[in-house]
Amino acid sequence: MVHGSEDRSPECLLLVEGADDKAVAIHFRIVVDSLPEFEVSDRGNVDKVLAAIRPEVLVSGRKAVGIVVDANESPVSRWQAVSERLSRVGIRAPSEPDVDGTVMEGNSRLPRTGVWMMPDNHSAGELEDFLITMLPEDDPVWPRSVAYIDAIPPQDRRFTEKKGPRAQLHAWFATRKEPRLSGRAILAGDLRVDAALAVKFIHWLSRLFGDLE
Repeated sequence: MVHGSEDRSPECLLLVEGADDKAVAIHFRIVVDSLPEFEVSDRGNVDKVLAAIRPEVLVSGRKAVGIVVDANESPVSRWQAVSERLSRVGIRAPSEPDVDGTVMEGNSRLPRTGVWMMPDNHSAGELEDFLITMLPEDDPVWPRSVAYIDAIPPQDRRFTEKKGPRAQLHAWFATRKEPRLSGRAILAGDLRVDAALAVKFIHWLSRLFGDLE
């Protein structure tokens, strides 16, 4: 079972930016029985995730640390920021992220460390872009959610063009039994964990937190 408590030092820890990321990770663990155990720590924003890398990697007894961040507008810049923080504790990250999720093996001093850059480890975007790939292909509401957002005149919008997919997804969430709850949508099967990108994420979590001595 995944816990959010930080009162103790878990052997396996996943660092995420916000509450939505945390809910998604927790519900993946609930729905996918084969996933190993890990705890999730919501740090509030990407800067606090980056700041947490050094102290969390150096926690005594820590076996694995996962880092989930949004690529946002610049995947290259985000990867460089994460790589720099890892290098400060002696973890050498590859020059570019693995499209299947990056995992760096640990040693007697350092834990296994992994990085997943939302949405897919190479594209610009964020958590919502990842979740959109989990929608069923024949979902009848999604085209209507997209059309609703697209029909809003530019002068009436309170979001940028880059945030359009997020607005579309939240319009879709509003039609769910428990609106705006991404974790509950996973639990209900409205968001599919057997979608191609979701399966990659599951495999990354398994490689990162599984088979630890």
